[in-house]
Amino acid sequence: GADADGQRDDGEGGEPGRAPEGPPRVPRVGDEIVGQPVIVQTLKNAIETKRIAHAYLFTGPRGTGKTSAARILAKSLNCKEGPTPNPCGKCETCDKIKNGHSVDVIEIDAASNRGIDEIRDLRERVRFAPLEGRYKVYIIDEVHMLTSEAFNALLKTLEEPPSHAIFILATTEIQKVPPTIASRCQRLDFSRIKLAEITAHLKKIAKAEGFAAEEKALDLIARSSEGGMRDAISLLDQAISFAGKEISYDSIVTLLGTADEELLFGFAEAIAEGNETRVLSLIKAGVEEGRSMSQVARDFVMHFRNLLHLKVGSGEALELTSEYLEKLRDQAKKFTLPRIKEAIKALSRAELDMKWHPHARLVLEVAIVELLETKPEVAEQKPAVKVSDRPTMAAVPQKPVETPSQPIVKPIKKDGVTIERIKHHWKDILESMKQKSLSGYVSLSEAEPIEISSGKLVIGFRKGFSFHKERMDDAKNRESLMEAVREYSGERLPIELIIAEPAPAAAAAALTPSGVAEYFGGRVL
Repeated sequence: GADADGQRDDGEGGEPGRAPEGPPRVPRVGDEIVGQPVIVQTLKNAIETKRIAHAYLFTGPRGTGKTSAARILAKSLNCKEGPTPNPCGKCETCDKIKNGHSVDVIEIDAASNRGIDEIRDLRERVRFAPLEGRYKVYIIDEVHMLTSEAFNALLKTLEEPPSHAIFILATTEIQKVPPTIASRCQRLDFSRIKLAEITAHLKKIAKAEGFAAEEKALDLIARSSEGGMRDAISLLDQAISFAGKEISYDSIVTLLGTADEELLFGFAEAIAEGNETRVLSLIKAGVEEGRSMSQVARDFVMHFRNLLHLKVGSGEALELTSEYLEKLRDQAKKFTLPRIKEAIKALSRAELDMKWHPHARLVLEVAIVELLETKPEVAEQKPAVKVSDRPTMAAVPQKPVETPSQPIVKPIKKDGVTIERIKHHWKDILESMKQKSLSGYVSLSEAEPIEISSGKLVIGFRKGFSFHKERMDDAKNRESLMEAVREYSGERLPIELIIAEPAPAAAAAALTPSGVAEYFGGRVL
């Protein structure tokens, strides 16, 4: 953003305009700090009643206006017509502060100047009176980065500051600021900016800059910024570079690599229907369009989170457009609350696993298949029965409990179960596994039986397929495998899963021309 004179600010709350160069523009208190009404009112009242603290502690998430508010306060205090909450912006002092040339407003980056020597130098200089304005304003950004020794040196100055000095400490990690420092400052907490306020500010910038942007596109930028105005304006600048003077919703989706609205609703629709083929085809479509799989998984989680809010009746807490909320309400009717929670758990686990696995798409696909294997709970409708009408236990006829029928298998002696028999029926075991657990079948397809040792069936996965081994270690998949093996061996053999290294003989055989050709699917010339 920038002001009407064409000076650009740092993206935390300035008026739109045009100026490619120059230092950040300092806006006025109340007019241009977006989404922080409590902060604005506090600073206004402090200036008007002349109850200005000698030290302020600005804390909150990144990109919410802390540094901009510090510059605004410095300008308001030193304006020729001030102290005033609305500096003129025309006097020499305002002009110098706006252009970053004021000798009385000193900004210190604590991340780069975090040692005791820098703070000692500050203590020496703070004693001298301001040269041009009323106050010397020290803005220490990322103050939590100071060392313990530097904090101790700063403490003495904060205890007995000169009347002409004002300190403004800004931090995103308040827990790292020592209590002895925080207790000597007036603390102001900056909150994340609301979606509607970010979108409105982006519209203001778009109008001043003279380019067209779809409302859906600006809404997506605002949601992606997660409450940070600076992030929103940075994304808008990037979108202008990417799409030019006309910013569409599709261009923002492509730029961010997120799942678009159609993909999100189509994916949830397929989950509701239990349609595995459609779910996997939608994931494939996302990959082909260049989507980031980790970002898509994150978007899926947020979509089901929105459905969760609507299901429990707290949809008002969602910062979404009325049209989008209406579509979510219609889709939420197709899910039960337990089903939504299952989807969130499965997708969240997949998003976490993607960080450590080289094949992000595979992780997401397996997680979805596992979710679809879990049938949604259906509440059984039973007629209400009065307590007085319930029959006693003696009056209830006891029926024998029927056990599910098991596949008929010829009894085989234990010494008759050999690894050869398991290998001979391995394809049958895989088919049986496919009926019991589709995700288990996918993982087991990358393994093969090796031996029967100490009464255990040892199954080996090739090196690099540890993810499949971990999936088969799941209690449900392991139990399904033991049952599939029992159907074709007559014994419930304990299973041991390992990562198998190729035997020296096998490795030597693979180095023959025919072995190499067979491995790579080629032919010997």
